[in-house]
Amino acid sequence: YNNDGVSRVKFSIATIVLAALSVASPVQAEWPERDIRIVVPYGPGGSTDNTTRAVQPAIEEILGVKLTIENIGGGSGLIGTAKALKAKADGYTFSMNPTSTMASIFTRAMPYDVDADVQPVARIARSWLALAVHPDLPITNVKEFVEYAKANRISYSSTGVGGITHIYMELFADATGIEMTHVPHRGSSKALNALLGGHVQAQIDSNLLPQLQSGGVRGIGYVNNEKWPGYEQLPTLQEQGVDVPHMSWFGFVARKGTPAEAVNGMAAAVEKALQRDDVKERLLKLALYPGFQGPEDFAAQIKRDQTSFKAVLTKLGAIKAK
Repeated sequence: YNNDGVSRVKFSIATIVLAALSVASPVQAEWPERDIRIVVPYGPGGSTDNTTRAVQPAIEEILGVKLTIENIGGGSGLIGTAKALKAKADGYTFSMNPTSTMASIFTRAMPYDVDADVQPVARIARSWLALAVHPDLPITNVKEFVEYAKANRISYSSTGVGGITHIYMELFADATGIEMTHVPHRGSSKALNALLGGHVQAQIDSNLLPQLQSGGVRGIGYVNNEKWPGYEQLPTLQEQGVDVPHMSWFGFVARKGTPAEAVNGMAAAVEKALQRDDVKERLLKLALYPGFQGPEDFAAQIKRDQTSFKAVLTKLGAIKAK
């Protein structure tokens, strides 16, 4: 062979080798490559679970994979959240969380560190909350509630000690000068069932709002200054002279270190899903309002709420002021 022939042979071999490598080496697939696990740290049928299932079909359609929901209740949402945050940070495990599991970090030993272990992904919705009582009670407004509570010890249900519904009721009690008996439950659905069954007399939650229309509970007032579109005749607590701050939302978080591709991809899917009319309708029926925030804004929201919770819990004597 001459020099030109040798060069041509070398070029041909190199071309064949490169072609073979390009066929043998799989092209890296974009996220998501497989189904995604969503941990709901409460039992089925509660506010957090309902929020997840309201957006699930749209997100599945947008991402082209299935979202497998796993309910892990207990510990006011801390047990399931901790398990989700121990999963591999590969972008295939997320947790749906309410405010309390991210902001209420001062009352008890936490099984995770929000700053060190949590990657905020997307806030999905904020909730309308109401104070309601069992319909057998002779109470229709805040004034009657306070008068009755001073003459008869009222018991109330919540999603657990230190959870946001517990804090709301104690804020209400503090603002009105009454004392009540707290009966904690593992999730909103069980807390609501306790109220519907007459085992407790009162509750603050978003999960009970649809019950207002059916007559299963009697509304006393909305916690926040907005009225649920499905039941606008109920006055707010503020309109009745009681100011209880509103700090209630639901959103996806993941373990710190989760790839940015997965974090941003899930956030984008949530934002797109919340623009759909069918998703908005499902959320509104649950007394929820679409309230999207991306990773950075959601992280800032969590920080602000941690500060608010600390002030509230200090006032209630749950923690000592530093």
